[in-house]
Amino acid sequence: MSESLPPEPPLTARAVLLGERLDLKGLTVAEGGLGDPLQLAATEGLVAFAFRWGAVTLVGGSPERQAQVLAQLRPHLSQPLAEPVEEPARIVFGAAEDGVDPGGTILLKDASLPRLALVADALAKSAALAHQETTLTGTIDAMEPFVAALAATGRLAASTRALQRTIGAALSARSRATTRVQADDKPDILWDHPELERLFERLVDEFELEERSAALDRKLTLIGETTTTLLTLVQARRTYVVELAIVLLILIEVIKGFYESLAG
Repeated sequence: MSESLPPEPPLTARAVLLGERLDLKGLTVAEGGLGDPLQLAATEGLVAFAFRWGAVTLVGGSPERQAQVLAQLRPHLSQPLAEPVEEPARIVFGAAEDGVDPGGTILLKDASLPRLALVADALAKSAALAHQETTLTGTIDAMEPFVAALAATGRLAASTRALQRTIGAALSARSRATTRVQADDKPDILWDHPELERLFERLVDEFELEERSAALDRKLTLIGETTTTLLTLVQARRTYVVELAIVLLILIEVIKGFYESLAG
């Protein structure tokens, strides 16, 4: 693979989050290409980078060729998403300085692989964040009726089974999000190309990776605190029911003994 794409008109890049995890073993890699992120073997003007957290970024190439690459990756996915999450971007080459213009177009000096890899990394992280944002927002929305009822009545107004299902889903979502990609981590490629540090920072700012990652952390904290409270209340409800059952059994035995004594 050559060190750069031909200097051609603006290209469209898009990251596609396909699943929870992508097994990179066994994938066909580009000869002489980058190893982190993993550059896949591609043709017809397409450059593709794969990421362990289930994403791939496609730069250039025909829609048909991109579809072929995505199809080749699907057998390597764990927990594929029903609807993949995409993050597109427009790239212009030949800029005097790497950056992002006010319209969101990514400006690159050239189409060198390290520059494309940084763009691919930012797009893939943005797609992963979008998926987690949707998942955690849905989790919080599902818990909200229980919290609202508790605030209004001072007690849980739902069946234990329904509440347990909601808590289980919340814990599952929280567990998956806790192990998510750290969106503001610097890619390893910057160790070999420190001159691209400014481009990395501008991409982080453009896609608000740090802010969105911090917002996810706050949502995770909220979900954790809410599930802990609800689990405590469920346990208290169970304890109350058990204690009530014991009292009723004792009362039945007392009444039974009283009637037996009268009959005797």
